[in-house]
Amino acid sequence: MNIAKLYSDTYNAEDITRESFFNIGGPHGFMRWGIYILLVISASYLAYTLIRRVIIWRQGKGELRTDFPEKRIWAVFKYVFLQLKILRESYAGIMHAAFFFGFAGLFGVTLLIMFQDDFTELFFHTRILYGNFYLYWSFFAEIFGIIVLVGCIMALWRRYKVKPSRLDTKPTDTFALVLITIITVTGFTTEGIRIALSGFPKFEVWSFVGYITAFAFNWMGITAMEVVHYISWWIHVLAAFIFIGIIASDKLGHVLISALNVYFMNLKNESSATKFTMPIIPPSEFETAESFGVGSIEQFTWKQLMDSDACTRCGRCQDNCPAWLTEKPLSPKKIQIDTKSAMDERVPMVMEARKGAEDLAAVDLTAIESKALLGDHILDDEIWSCTNCAACMEACPVNIEHVPKINDMRRYKVLMEASLAPELQTTFSNLETNFNPYGFAFANRGDWLPADLGVKTMAEDPEVDFLYFVGSPASYDKKTQKIAIAFVKIMQKAGYKIGILGAEEADSGDAALRGGNEYLFHALATQNLSTFKAYGVKKIVCTCPHDYNVIKKEYREFSKVGVDAEGNPLEAGYEVYHHSEILADIIKNGKIKLVEGINAKVTYHDSCFLGRYNEIYDQPRNIIKAVPGSEYVEMSRHHGKSFCCGAGGARMFIEEHLGTRINQFRTRDAQATGAQVICTACPFCFTMLSDGLDELGIENMKTIDIAELVYNAMEK
Repeated sequence: MNIAKLYSDTYNAEDITRESFFNIGGPHGFMRWGIYILLVISASYLAYTLIRRVIIWRQGKGELRTDFPEKRIWAVFKYVFLQLKILRESYAGIMHAAFFFGFAGLFGVTLLIMFQDDFTELFFHTRILYGNFYLYWSFFAEIFGIIVLVGCIMALWRRYKVKPSRLDTKPTDTFALVLITIITVTGFTTEGIRIALSGFPKFEVWSFVGYITAFAFNWMGITAMEVVHYISWWIHVLAAFIFIGIIASDKLGHVLISALNVYFMNLKNESSATKFTMPIIPPSEFETAESFGVGSIEQFTWKQLMDSDACTRCGRCQDNCPAWLTEKPLSPKKIQIDTKSAMDERVPMVMEARKGAEDLAAVDLTAIESKALLGDHILDDEIWSCTNCAACMEACPVNIEHVPKINDMRRYKVLMEASLAPELQTTFSNLETNFNPYGFAFANRGDWLPADLGVKTMAEDPEVDFLYFVGSPASYDKKTQKIAIAFVKIMQKAGYKIGILGAEEADSGDAALRGGNEYLFHALATQNLSTFKAYGVKKIVCTCPHDYNVIKKEYREFSKVGVDAEGNPLEAGYEVYHHSEILADIIKNGKIKLVEGINAKVTYHDSCFLGRYNEIYDQPRNIIKAVPGSEYVEMSRHHGKSFCCGAGGARMFIEEHLGTRINQFRTRDAQATGAQVICTACPFCFTMLSDGLDELGIENMKTIDIAELVYNAMEK
């Protein structure tokens, strides 16, 4: 249907349009040049601020983030245009989506009128916005304007009425919100007065908000309306160009910089096979480099510096951080803010010192007088409170990488300053001398295994279906040994032949790596990889997610740059499994029968290194649900939002002196479900939650690993 015919009694299709630069001098008046001047000024300022930030970021260390452009464009589409991570929160997600999609629509609407006014009509005397197309264009402009206005109202309510603790409102936040509101409101008022001055053309009802607004000004005289329209038009235009000019600076900087940050994200985080893999220092650097880790702002990579500018201070990372929620000084948001402060203070001085230097590495930056990154901007208690749970990175809508930044600062504290918690020093010493964090003799590593099980070491019989990498907890902790024994018995019942390394197994080195002692990690990884290679290991199974994750990911990265004791390249040609994957498969394929009922309400705690790091969520739950009599209940925080037990990031070996104990916080989550059993799939989680029950005096609950749960239910 030709909608324009609805008005054929008064208008031709060509009449259904609007005058360009109405009441502002017309299409050939000076105001057209005023628009061009404002556009040049705003675009120039935008380019200046963005180039300035790029120059500052480039003072950081080099890092490859330009590979696989097709994957990067897809990431921008998912996280920027589709707002996938932003929409995980209902209110804040809808609010932000209203801003984004509303402004995207208004931008498209504006481009069309610019295309007409500054191209088709100017050079070819042809209008495109008339008739049906003009009506549709007008209607969608109203819709997008309303969407933005809804976002403004939601933001005002949330920031100034609800005032969630994670938002630290600053004058720049208020300015940005007021500016967006002014642009939207003056767009409607300018339109409304134009409609009133034009005599309320019938077709303008498609601009329904403007049409209604027109009645609010119709009581004024024509001259007064012309003046108000002129003022409203200029306010609207100036506000719009101010917005364009500052979308690379201050609060509105995230509009552009966050999109860039997503494009240059770590693509490894898009796959569970490589997600959150820690960057490895090549062993060769220990022979040539003068510094390791990050102790000064310019030692971060350029992408890590960009991260700090991309942070919108939305606080989602803080809201999901177990350290912050248990009254520790660490806030992932604050780490980004403090890094930005250090960057803005020191990097201009670094640039001045490097000016004209042919060899940048030879420039002495130690003489620059500025606040120290570590000690002044960021405190030791902040970086050592981190559990490496990665809840911050999982929650961040613009894919900021908090944990690698914290771990780089830990590397500096350990490798350059030898500054670390006394308990961690003992742990590292034990790992160096006995290859386990507890200090027990490495020769006794296989003593946990009962002789009647008939499991042999790889030295005795290397022909196995799986190498069981036992790990340090199950090798020496009696409670955890029960888990290992149960798992071995299940594997044998299912018909699998497994072997162990015994005294040849070294700790996986996860605590050394995430505790900042990269050199020690190299030694442990080299020993294990050499042993795997010597026995031709093809399949490895772990009952500890920390071992599973580091052998699966960081060992592979290290094998690309490391060498063995003879100088030969290392290899990582194996597959690695977590025992939850194997057990779920055994049950699914009927290799064992579960006949004994548990008759209890059971909840499951997601290990961070099994869940967020490797996206293994369903298998443990399927195992629990397969046990007769189990009534499964979910904790309030689960899957990607699960709460850490407090043991990751080498925190298992550091005493918790500040705030509430994380394991107690998580134990209360479990208690709130009304469950009698907390099921785990990690020896650290098992220990932390068992301790939580004891510390809180909770007697009607117990903790059990999925292996013990299955073994107790299995037909013997």
